[in-house]
Amino acid sequence: MLRICRRLKVLSLLALSTLLMSCGQSRVDCVLNPNVADPKTITSPIHDPSLIKSEDAYFVYSSSHLGSFYRSDNLREWRLAGQVFEALPAWLVQQIPQADHIGAPDLAFYRGRYLYFYQSHISNTCNAATGLATNLSLDPNSANYQWLDHGLILRSKPHYADIDIYCGDESATFNAIDAHFFVDPNQTPWLVFGSTIGGIKLIELDPLTLKPLPGAEFTTLAQRFLLQNDPIIEAPHLLYRQGYFYLFMSFNHCCRGADTQYQVRVGRSRDIAGPYLDANGWPLYLGGGTPLIARDGNYMGTGHSDLFSENGQDWLVHHAKRADEDYRAYLHIRKLRWLTTGWPSLCAEPA
Repeated sequence: MLRICRRLKVLSLLALSTLLMSCGQSRVDCVLNPNVADPKTITSPIHDPSLIKSEDAYFVYSSSHLGSFYRSDNLREWRLAGQVFEALPAWLVQQIPQADHIGAPDLAFYRGRYLYFYQSHISNTCNAATGLATNLSLDPNSANYQWLDHGLILRSKPHYADIDIYCGDESATFNAIDAHFFVDPNQTPWLVFGSTIGGIKLIELDPLTLKPLPGAEFTTLAQRFLLQNDPIIEAPHLLYRQGYFYLFMSFNHCCRGADTQYQVRVGRSRDIAGPYLDANGWPLYLGGGTPLIARDGNYMGTGHSDLFSENGQDWLVHHAKRADEDYRAYLHIRKLRWLTTGWPSLCAEPA
């Protein structure tokens, strides 16, 4: 009887979470800080952007067939600069013969080299793999420029044959996509990743191999109730600021045409492992998340974000789509403002 009561309590909380999220704010009603990236330059099609600065130039990496990347000197004008791979890595094709893309790139600089985490998966499944490549330089004209692929970092396989929507490994249920590399104030490396199946996960990494630390446990930071109309959660990344870990993530399907409700939400925690709460105090593991951006005029599908910081200024980097251009995706870079409450905002400061 006690077990039944506990189960009913959990179900009641999940139902309440769904009700609150469906009735709560789903958009940001304010004048947004403008996009500083000029859409008239080569900033499209860019999906799932990751921005990093190297050797006095800015680079944005995008989901594409072979890992396209773009270069800028000022964050405004951009030009296509190349691709990471000449062909899909052999290990990836061996793991997932149907693989046809390099997705959700994440760029970081760690111990003297640039890290490029990437993934591929079978569309609409959690049969997925995350890999890692490294480089001493991001400038294709540098003598030190050469991508070294380290192969498989994380793999999610179907738990049952012919069921590709319930995956993970022998220790946990997860989807091995959308990996973000993060180093905490104690210099411990982590990977935050995942999506709807299994939720957003956190795993500690071996600082040498950058693979999951042997014996480390997967921690669920955020998830949504699956039995709602649009339960998607994905594209996590972390930021540490003034004693809080901030978890940014994208809600809802990215690509439903006119019905797309893709948006960025955020929560925070004093501990990297959580619990993370939104601005209303609702747990992210029960569907919580404070809206940050949901639309910008003619641009919709504003999601799959990244954070870039320079000279004390934080920027939110994301893609957004033009409905009048057959939902073509563009790069958006916006100033992130911090409120006195400690919460981030993309709203322009009142005059």
